Amino acid sequence: MKVLFLETVEGSGSRGEVRTVANGYARNFLLPNGYAAPATPAILKRAESLAAEEEVRQRTLDERAQVLVGKLQGNPLVFAVRVGEQGRLYGSVTNADVAQKAGEILGEELDRRRVLLPEVIRSVGVYTVPLRLSRSVTGDAQVVVVDVDAPQGVEAAVQELLAPPVVAEDPTEVDAQTADADTDSGSESGSSVSDEAAEE
Repeated sequence: MKVLFLETVEGSGSRGEVRTVANGYARNFLLPNGYAAPATPAILKRAESLAAEEEVRQRTLDERAQVLVGKLQGNPLVFAVRVGEQGRLYGSVTNADVAQKAGEILGEELDRRRVLLPEVIRSVGVYTVPLRLSRSVTGDAQVVVVDVDAPQGVEAAVQELLAPPVVAEDPTEVDAQTADADTDSGSESGSSVSDEAAEE
């Protein structure tokens, strides 16, 4: 069935958009709830004005979402949780938890469906979680999961996880490079000795 979307329905269509959907979906969900109307010639005339209104509304939402992305940068979402052996959590950090914590930073409620967490977090660490803040704006939130009973304290544990790793020179690599250099110089001196012997 061809319908005109009167409201944006996530995953189905945007306001002012004309789409073909399954008959049952249209009759049982979209039409009774007022999300869409059958695409008759009279309704299709409304489509252009609805699409223009939706474009303006979407642009406003995108601008607002860009401001929210700015608020998230430099503000990690810290979860101090109970941790068992090997850094495994007793529970897990879900998209609802991330949505609630992000909402506190953003100053407004965030729908858990906007948190694009591929799977729940079950261990201590730093994670990058995408948040869909509007239809075309996605921002990344930095999620830090630490042990609530960390010996150095939660704040210190967070700083430790967020600190960039210090790259120390591996002593075995240095030894291997020295050994290679010795082998190369030995083979060169060995060949020169054999060349001299051959000349004699």
